[in-house]
Amino acid sequence: MMESVAEVLINRPSKHLNRTFSYRIPKGMEEARAGYRCIVTFARRKEEGIILSVHEEDLSRISYKILDIESLVDSFPWFTREMLDTALWISSYYMCTLIDALRLFYIDKKAVRTTVTYKPDWKKITEEKVSAISSLVDSSVEVLEEKYAVLLFGEKLPDYVKKGYLEKKETLAASHRVPLEKWIVPDRKLTEQERHKSRKQAELSDFLEAEGPSSLEKLKEKGFSTALIHAYLLHNYGHAVYHRKKTYSLIEEEGGGQSKQLTSEQKEAVKTICTAIDQEAYAGFLLKGVTGSGKTEVYLRAARHALEAGGSALILVPEIALTNQMTSYFASIFGDKVVFMHSNLSKGERYNNRMRISNGESPIVIGSRSAIFMPFKNLKLIVVDEEYDSSYKQGETPRYNGRDVAKVMAVIYHCPIVLGAATPSIATYYAACQGKIGLISMKERVFKTPLPKVYVCDLKETPPVDGSGLISAPLISLLHKTLAEKNKAILLLNRRGFATTLMCPSCGYVFKCPNCDVPLVYHKETGRLECHYCETVHPLPKECPRCKSRRILYLGAGTERIEEELPQLIPEARVRRFDLDSTRKKNSAREILDDFRNGKFDILFGTQMVAKGHDIPGVQTVGILSADSILNIPSYLAAEQTFNLITQCAGRAGRSRKQGEVILQTYNPSHYVIQAAARQDYESFYRQELKYREMLAFPPFTKLMKITCFHQEEKKAKEQADRIYSWLRKVIPQLKDQVRCTPPFSEPIKRVRNLYYISILIKGKSLSSLKSAMRGASLFQENDIIIDVDPL
Repeated sequence: MMESVAEVLINRPSKHLNRTFSYRIPKGMEEARAGYRCIVTFARRKEEGIILSVHEEDLSRISYKILDIESLVDSFPWFTREMLDTALWISSYYMCTLIDALRLFYIDKKAVRTTVTYKPDWKKITEEKVSAISSLVDSSVEVLEEKYAVLLFGEKLPDYVKKGYLEKKETLAASHRVPLEKWIVPDRKLTEQERHKSRKQAELSDFLEAEGPSSLEKLKEKGFSTALIHAYLLHNYGHAVYHRKKTYSLIEEEGGGQSKQLTSEQKEAVKTICTAIDQEAYAGFLLKGVTGSGKTEVYLRAARHALEAGGSALILVPEIALTNQMTSYFASIFGDKVVFMHSNLSKGERYNNRMRISNGESPIVIGSRSAIFMPFKNLKLIVVDEEYDSSYKQGETPRYNGRDVAKVMAVIYHCPIVLGAATPSIATYYAACQGKIGLISMKERVFKTPLPKVYVCDLKETPPVDGSGLISAPLISLLHKTLAEKNKAILLLNRRGFATTLMCPSCGYVFKCPNCDVPLVYHKETGRLECHYCETVHPLPKECPRCKSRRILYLGAGTERIEEELPQLIPEARVRRFDLDSTRKKNSAREILDDFRNGKFDILFGTQMVAKGHDIPGVQTVGILSADSILNIPSYLAAEQTFNLITQCAGRAGRSRKQGEVILQTYNPSHYVIQAAARQDYESFYRQELKYREMLAFPPFTKLMKITCFHQEEKKAKEQADRIYSWLRKVIPQLKDQVRCTPPFSEPIKRVRNLYYISILIKGKSLSSLKSAMRGASLFQENDIIIDVDPL
């Protein structure tokens, strides 16, 4: 007899479980199919699983027993076919387990809850234990959490379970439950005597008879109190039922606003993208438009076309702070058809917004990289704004790049993808120049305003005049002029805190994090030292622990130092800091930007958060305090990231009808990156950088993969790296692809969170054959190895 069998992937983060297990679908569970989450018994434990496929099989011919699926977690498939296909690609390309990839699509994680219940013979437990738990039983506490049972019974607990005095159970509990809403259903009309007895009950009964079953919230809005409704139910006039709560929109704008008039370049861009949408097939485009050229309006018009064609659109932005601006822009036209997704939302809000996407209530989805993992309905357009941004790359396993996953999604959903930027990544622009994706150019700003004038300030010849060593006289003069003309300014310093290093001048001792190989950063706002890697905090020292000197130097400067010194240098200025520390509270980033937009302060300064995509009226001046800070990081992307950051930040100035001005402070004014950024000449920078990349065999001419070994003991991390290096030296000559690797090396910050990191960098035109070999090698099944494909 043929029966339905499901192939289930166990939701446990183990490299050894990266395969499916067969379970029978019992009668009454016919709806179970690929994409459903389920509960199964695995290794005598309750586990959550994900059904990847279902097939028919004659179980009488199988010699082993197949267990049943016990229950389904959801009343609908959590994963669509497209989501499963995306997860399979992530798992294959980024060399992670399939469950790691599938977990990216989760909102509510399931947790195993272990409880202990009392069996009929529980009183046979020794008298002292009986007295200890009698009060619990008498007070109707029939189930104990395991941690409390351990406190009560100690090491005897397993023995009592074995003898049958107690029973240990494992259940799966959701950290977020489906929101339910209480409804009141009338059962009968009130008699005349009952109506005479309570006029309020009669009014409630009449309302329910006229309107039908109503939600508790609706009844309260109509003036019926909770006590009145409770009494209505107690008298058996009606009964309560629970329905799934309707979704709600987090969008405050009503929509229906007027669209802007398009420039000729915008019209051509919109036409090209809309034509691709109509073809219902994959197409890739780079929308390369200078800062202020109106790329966002192009996205909006293309999204409108996708909606008119009965589909949905996904708009990705690199920073959560940019989500608010992009959402407001779209919501002014589309209202609650817009929904946003990012990690700062509560689980309830994320679940609600996910349901709105799945139901088709909000077909325009805006968000950071996590937004790509939603159940889209008829997706017809994907946009990746500021596609070059490193924020799209996840820093933990699976180390995916949201931009590249979005490209694959466009293939899976058969829709066009638009990669937008004023300064596209070298790899993306190279692909466009090679004809692999289409190139759409917008070379002029919306109001035909010239790009801002950039003045390079050589700090060797014009030393800073403030105590922080970061603000020059030309910048102060320009800020005075800006404020006198009633305009605004943005200052960029890509360092948080007040002082980046504390040092004893007597013996040279540097205060470092005990867990990481980095100096601690002084945060004056909290009055403590913080590690920006392991996030531990430490009290401010009063003396040097080595020589006991009470003299301590505060070296380097961050955004907090600028916050203290700006009012002293420019007393008339109203200033505000915009960095990770000042935006930790929910919605604080949006509030700061709204205040700046509304003129509540004159100068906004902060880390790279101030540089990306903001369109603030009245910003005429930008100051880049230390252009060299990123230029010197040990990465092949240092030049690209420096050029992008400078150009993007400069582009915040003069976006309306008046040309802006930028002061670019540097100690390396002759560097080709600084020179190209000062001219805002992307083409010149691209040609020079491409030559270096080809000479050194870096992307886009090769693919990269980094294998990192970590351990609490540096010696063991190095031993593991040496074993992998030996394996690579043996296997690489046998591959069909040309691949090479470096010997093991320590990371620039070799110890983080008390773990030492030793890496091997691999380069090749293609890494496919190496990946296949690695999947079959037991060496890479260890848990103390990180595989990072396309590392930054």
